[in-house]
Amino acid sequence: MFFCCHITEWRIAILTFGRTCLIIYTGHKIYNVARYRHIQEGLPVQFSIDRSSPVPAYYQIQLDLSDRIQRGEWNDRKQLPSESTLAEQYAVSRITLRQALAELEKDGIIKKSRGCGAKICEKPAPFVHKMDFYSIVSTHEGHDGKQVTSQVLNIRRFDTPTEDVIEHLQLEPGTPVVYIKRLFLFDDKPLAVGRSWLSLARFPGLDETGLGEKGLTATLRSRYNTIIRRFNDAIEAVRPAPDERNLLDVSYDCPLLMVRGLSFDQHNVPVEYSTTYWLGDKVRFTVSMNTQEVE
Repeated sequence: MFFCCHITEWRIAILTFGRTCLIIYTGHKIYNVARYRHIQEGLPVQFSIDRSSPVPAYYQIQLDLSDRIQRGEWNDRKQLPSESTLAEQYAVSRITLRQALAELEKDGIIKKSRGCGAKICEKPAPFVHKMDFYSIVSTHEGHDGKQVTSQVLNIRRFDTPTEDVIEHLQLEPGTPVVYIKRLFLFDDKPLAVGRSWLSLARFPGLDETGLGEKGLTATLRSRYNTIIRRFNDAIEAVRPAPDERNLLDVSYDCPLLMVRGLSFDQHNVPVEYSTTYWLGDKVRFTVSMNTQEVE
């Protein structure tokens, strides 16, 4: 029997300034629970800014405008109302409204131009990351043939790796490792930031010679006769740290999906320990499993 399992909905309780706010992350957007239920049931949504909420007003407006665009409220003209009209609707200043519009533009939802207002952009399909072995070790390719490329930002030797790295790679304390930091791009736009750790004793010179043109997996195979056979991956939703915010060009409240991975070679020995931070609104993970009936 074969079935496909899609990551479709996350329920997250966020504690902010001493208050807990339950939200739902659907893989595309974040909703307040009450608002999400209205949308799911097809009921009209009357939006008003919660002035007592720790969530900034501009961010509440950003989410609401994004929802309205997704529901096709302005499909007929593909353009938002004027700033003055929207500011009046939300009962906020133009400064607050412009903050919300700036975030929407940063996310590629709208495009502002002088004298023409804010036009609604055609929503690109998310990059689909299949969580199977061949998709992970091979070059990623999107639905339209565009590929994910990588840029090596840093590759260096660490003589005192953290306990976390030592434990996962099953190394003796003080064993030097190679640290590799990469930026992944899809259609020449940032998609993910990855960090990898490998044993320097096992892969000597990797910190000096770097990676080949085909990436880390191909380099390990051709240069060190190491073949990746198995992966253990764990996925969790996180907020971006300052470094991720700068590299991915996102705000502090942009959801990221962190994949913590450990790969094993043909002898079942740990090879690479990694953490990769994917843009939550630009990638979709799919899982396919083969199951056997339990007797």
